[in-house]
Amino acid sequence: MSEKSDDQNVCGICDKNPRKYCCPRCSIFYCSLDCYKSEKHMECSESFYKDCVNDELSSLTVNDEDKQKMLDILKKMQNQDTNEPDYMNNFLEGSDGDNGDDDDDDGEIVDSDDEEAQDLEARIKDLNLDDPEALWNVLTTDEKNEFEALLNQGDIESVIPQWEPWWMFSKGEKLVQDIDEKNDEEEDALRKCPHIMEVPQFSTLTSVTPSNAIRKNIANVLAAYAFTMRYFNGEADPIEITTYLLNICGNLDCNVNYDDLATSVEAVAQKCLQSDLIETDNACLDVMRRDTFLILQGPSEKNKLYYCKAALSHLYKILADAVTESKTLNRTNKVAKEKNEFSTKFPEHTTEHLPSLDTNKLKKCMKKIEYYLSFIDIHGMDFE
Repeated sequence: MSEKSDDQNVCGICDKNPRKYCCPRCSIFYCSLDCYKSEKHMECSESFYKDCVNDELSSLTVNDEDKQKMLDILKKMQNQDTNEPDYMNNFLEGSDGDNGDDDDDDGEIVDSDDEEAQDLEARIKDLNLDDPEALWNVLTTDEKNEFEALLNQGDIESVIPQWEPWWMFSKGEKLVQDIDEKNDEEEDALRKCPHIMEVPQFSTLTSVTPSNAIRKNIANVLAAYAFTMRYFNGEADPIEITTYLLNICGNLDCNVNYDDLATSVEAVAQKCLQSDLIETDNACLDVMRRDTFLILQGPSEKNKLYYCKAALSHLYKILADAVTESKTLNRTNKVAKEKNEFSTKFPEHTTEHLPSLDTNKLKKCMKKIEYYLSFIDIHGMDFE
């Protein structure tokens, strides 16, 4: 125990803050619960808590078996690094609800959240997870109400895992590197990337000298791709994601050429702010700028073009899927589905509110992406 401060108005434990309370056991003045629980006062405070519990035990009319259970809990508390005052209050007030039924065979308290998770896992084990109606039907009333409350409060994103973009890995180059040093971390990062498609030799696609703007135009496409992928948390309907991407990508949408790198990326930011489809802010746009830089930088100096190629290859596939789905929608008359509980409460998300896509335009965009990939293979992405 530290000696009391000469200043009688100052905490006798920390010697800094004004005193507010007096310990009922040793009569030292202290300023806060933190000081009361501190190491300097631990011997006194622990003894005081034990006396309080023993007094409470002696005042309760319980049998020997119940007393022993409570003493066992107290012993466990002494061996744990916990917030003793809070734990003690809960124990005395019976808020832990211990009646002997919640303990497992080892005497440890079972986490009710774990039990609920295991129960839900068992209920959905043999279900088709792509069938929302089947999943809805196995939920309890409380679980259904909780889900609806999350939707109504706009908190549904709190239970959806945040997508981690595959282009986040970046390996700094070492001045001296062991020739036998393994690159396992980079190899793992590359395996997470979209598959890079094979394209024709650039010389077979054109005999015209490429424009000086081509690399800036590619950067415009990459910036739009990076923003859209983040916007949809890494996954979306091909028609929807294509519609949004074309809405902010001047080069693919209307063949805009850009004179410098900064302008090509900033053009995407401005279109995002002006779009009727997109809601965003400056923080998200800063992330887009950073993402574009990371894609252009690549995972390492040795594989500098890998992320560019992977992004363009993935975009090509998205466009191809959008073409296929657009044709299917144009051929098929949708039959009204029978309304059930889930579909009535939560109507199926559709793309009917979006402007229709021109499949011929999409095919031209695919040809342009193919051209860009072939150009990168020969000329790289070094900006002048």
